[in-house]
Amino acid sequence: MVNAISTAEMLGGKEVLGTKVQSDRDLEKVVLKGLPTNVVPEVVKKIYPGQTDKIYQLVPRSTFIRRQRAGSLLNVEESQKAERLARVYSFAVEVWDSEEKAREFMIKSHPMLENRTPFDASLGELGARQVEEVLGRLMFGIGA
Repeated sequence: MVNAISTAEMLGGKEVLGTKVQSDRDLEKVVLKGLPTNVVPEVVKKIYPGQTDKIYQLVPRSTFIRRQRAGSLLNVEESQKAERLARVYSFAVEVWDSEEKAREFMIKSHPMLENRTPFDASLGELGARQVEEVLGRLMFGIGA
């Protein structure tokens, strides 16, 4: 299972988060404080290169643009979505040992997710848990 350090790296690391994350509690503090808006396009770009419209599934367009212009942080709910997506994608990279294969997994509908994509499922906490369960099964060679 992915740790807080790899999730933080997926979010941009110390340069973006402003602090070095070494534990789940460190990551939780950063998320509760609010992540920088530039985290969202960076995470989305790793999964959907060139499809910036996916950003707005995490944060509504007008809200994202307003926050970006003001240089303000994401709210807690938006930060949690970005963290979940980074955590799940990080786990997919670990399972597949390839960003390309992880990306393919994230954008294809999956029968164990009621034919949702892992990207879409990961926007909610319960869906992210389901995706992590599928990834865990894949990691340990159990049918998924």
